[in-house]
Amino acid sequence: MDELFEKMKKLIADKLEVEESKITPESSFRQDLGADSLDTYELVYAIEEEMGITIPDEKANEFETVKDALDFIQSQQNG
Repeated sequence: MDELFEKMKKLIADKLEVEESKITPESSFRQDLGADSLDTYELVYAIEEEMGITIPDEKANEFETVKDALDFIQSQQNG
């Protein structure tokens, strides 16, 4: 999880232009990190590319926090 979280932090910081230090598993993409729907779409695409997984749109729309995304990515990698 830690290695995955570090990768995610870099992606999120890059795509949302926020400092990595502000990103925690509990961070809300919209409220804490200021993502709008376009930002979220770009971030999901970047995660898919980086992690080699596919995230269905309806699933991506359910990601409220960084942990939501991490849990999904882990389930795909372990499955």
